[in-house]
Amino acid sequence: MRNKPDSAEFASGGTRHTVTRAQVEAAASRLPPAHSATFSKNRAWYALVGTGLHYVTDLVAEATGTKPSDVETARLALDALDFPVVCWAWGDLLTTGHPGHRVRSA
Repeated sequence: MRNKPDSAEFASGGTRHTVTRAQVEAAASRLPPAHSATFSKNRAWYALVGTGLHYVTDLVAEATGTKPSDVETARLALDALDFPVVCWAWGDLLTTGHPGHRVRSA
């Protein structure tokens, strides 16, 4: 079993910030889980913290008081902390993906 990292960095407005596992776990305890009445099909990326799914941007913002620059930044920070990160997909998202999340070729 690998050791879980204690902290990860993310960017917001061009500034680097640090988030810790303890901050994320505490934030998850304060936020309603995404699979509750707050669920929105307009949000695609979630992290599993304990038994609750939480929208990645809300989770990092609640944990640090700073909203990440974008969804990718939030999900990569949570992944770096070894939290499972999952994508909610249905319909066209399963076949073509989210237009904002596709790799752009130069």
